[in-house]
Amino acid sequence: MFDSGPSKNSRPARRFRPARKHRRRGGRLVVILALVFMFGVGYSLLGLVQEGIAAPMGASTPAAEWSGFSHSYTIGSPAKEDEASTGQKTKEQTRKPPGAATTCDDVNVLVDRSHSLPSDYVPTDLVSLQDYRVPTLGSEVLRREAAEHLGRLVEGVTKVGEELVVASAYRSYEEQQLSHDRLMSVFGVGADSMSATPGHSQHQLGTAVDFTNGAAGYQVWAPFAQTSAYWWLEHHAWEYGFVLAYPRGKEEQTGYQWEPWHYRYVGVEDAKRLEKSNLSLQGFLERAGTMPHC
Repeated sequence: MFDSGPSKNSRPARRFRPARKHRRRGGRLVVILALVFMFGVGYSLLGLVQEGIAAPMGASTPAAEWSGFSHSYTIGSPAKEDEASTGQKTKEQTRKPPGAATTCDDVNVLVDRSHSLPSDYVPTDLVSLQDYRVPTLGSEVLRREAAEHLGRLVEGVTKVGEELVVASAYRSYEEQQLSHDRLMSVFGVGADSMSATPGHSQHQLGTAVDFTNGAAGYQVWAPFAQTSAYWWLEHHAWEYGFVLAYPRGKEEQTGYQWEPWHYRYVGVEDAKRLEKSNLSLQGFLERAGTMPHC
């Protein structure tokens, strides 16, 4: 580190100084290369973030639209609102996403083996089917909207000379308990595939009906599927908002045996979409239905 100054024999020293300069230059080169490498890595990470692979917290992601039935939902970040709207939300933004809590009065509420209604739930708009000229085996009631469309359905089937009679419509939690207990006493645990346990029955919604007619002996059973009235239902029920709840070949999905007599009202538009799909009502409601919360 010490330098005694130039001398006659200073040639080696002159050789040594350029070597030290070379080493200094080499050190600077290493630093520059390191900085270039760090900059390249940082730029690559930035590219990943921009591609959505590693988005920072709080960053907005493109909204993904999902639709089913007559509902359409926007999942992800909502679209930017126009300044002139002063915070008013569009219809799309105010709709709840699938699975969001809603009331049990929604005609598309999902009720199955995993989703139930409380024991005290009773629809508030139940009306007598007799007021809508719907033939029944008893004093059957249904929710008003469903009853109105059922009246039109019966009118339509009557025009072609067929008969439809409602054997069962709205059924309370307690009534479902009695019905299920009767089947359990006869079939044991096998009754679970034929009858819903209390709280899990679509009848409690007030939008489901069991059909029969004279050709089926006014019984709720499989021979109803051999009648021409059933054929008419298969092809036209959706036009009035009704769909077969437990179709043949979908037993594994629905959890219940095929019930050719059991139809549920879901609205005309949604019934039309279901008719065009290859899904059961269960499959549709799992995608576009709402969860029971009441």
